[in-house]
Amino acid sequence: MNTPDAHEPPGSDSEEKKSHPMAIAVITTSGVFPNLDDYRRGYSTEVVRDLLAAAALHLGLTNTADWVATVGNRPINEAETFAANDLHGIVEIEWHKREGGGGA
Repeated sequence: MNTPDAHEPPGSDSEEKKSHPMAIAVITTSGVFPNLDDYRRGYSTEVVRDLLAAAALHLGLTNTADWVATVGNRPINEAETFAANDLHGIVEIEWHKREGGGGA
């Protein structure tokens, strides 16, 4: 029985098709996109890779093929939407080269 307040499980088709506004920043060692004092308006249906491409262009970044995007130390899938990555609201993406394992 479906009730009006029944919730779709996260990641379901109908949940991902809804577009929700977000505030997004991309933090790199070369700077912050859009800038230190602001967030970029985005939508949950936006593909993460598209935002990272805009950040790379704005910050003059080249050769980011081996970079990894994380939110809260959790790697995210750049080919997926923010919704598919279970990201919403205010999101700060850390984007940098994958850290290699050190050791003695």
